[in-house]
Amino acid sequence: MIYYADPRAFPDAPLQKVFPLLPKEKQTAIAKIVHQPTKRQSITAWALLLYALCAQNRDLPPLSFAKTGKPYFEGSALHFNLSHTDTLVCAAVADCPVGVDAQMLTAPSDGVIRRVLSEREQDLLHRSDDKKALFTRFWTQKEAYAKWTGEGLSCIFSSLDFSPFAPADAFSAFGAAFRVWRFPKTLMTVCSESPIEEAQLVTPQMLEAMLFQNDG
Repeated sequence: MIYYADPRAFPDAPLQKVFPLLPKEKQTAIAKIVHQPTKRQSITAWALLLYALCAQNRDLPPLSFAKTGKPYFEGSALHFNLSHTDTLVCAAVADCPVGVDAQMLTAPSDGVIRRVLSEREQDLLHRSDDKKALFTRFWTQKEAYAKWTGEGLSCIFSSLDFSPFAPADAFSAFGAAFRVWRFPKTLMTVCSESPIEEAQLVTPQMLEAMLFQNDG
């Protein structure tokens, strides 16, 4: 299941209430973020994860980190992944490894195109009438895949060729299932062993009702 939200819609008050509920490691890391919009996006992404756990009647398991830096729940069969941008934050929760990535539509430089895209993807991009959307589609697919495998930044993006799947919002490739969601200024891709088709919008009101229903 994917949970997503527009971070700009969340007032400071509910996020301040959520912050003490986060794992201590994340509280420490988030507190060091200087850029306030990024800090708010990170808190909102973790708030969505707490929302997802609460919706499934689960407690927050102990948090650990792989050698690549990817966070995971220690001693739990539950898998998760987070991503955030200026206009979209998302949390993917599944019973199998999962990676999710959200990016605002981006017009890349030639250097970035050569570094990120395969030759066939570059050819498609040069012929495309909507270069921002196509590049961002390829980019989120590769990021989601790298987060799914746990490779992260060590993954060589240009070695992955998603050109055969460019028009598709749901497909299988590289031993995984992919699903793409399109928003006005953002694309979101999830990669998992089993297809994930459901995505739920979470509003500030829904978050407060779920996490703080017994307050007062």
